[in-house]
Amino acid sequence: MRHIAQILETARRHNGQAGLSGFLLVGGDWFAQVLEGEAAAITGLFRRILFDHRHTNVRLVEIRAARERLFGEWTMGSTAEPLYNLPLSPMMKPSPPGRLDFPFDRIIACAMHEAQRLREASAKD
Repeated sequence: MRHIAQILETARRHNGQAGLSGFLLVGGDWFAQVLEGEAAAITGLFRRILFDHRHTNVRLVEIRAARERLFGEWTMGSTAEPLYNLPLSPMMKPSPPGRLDFPFDRIIACAMHEAQRLREASAKD
């Protein structure tokens, strides 16, 4: 987790400067990240991620225009603990024919669920 904390610290600093927001899902052996912001800033960040030795097997799932940010309060929110019980592979499988349930939608839904848990936990404190 120390490595993740360092990545998050760097991400939060750089994302704040670049006007980016997002959320990082951390699993046992995988990560899924949602990035929000201007296209040029996201492209620059994604390029840095691709060339960072700490990132391997990077896969761009989807790029989508949005009217508003889902994770605007975080320069990079993250799950408090790894989601060991949530494997990434089911989220990455293609949807059944006729359903609009893309892998990206499942990743977003999971990130939104984790973000809400963090909001509720901080409201209790």
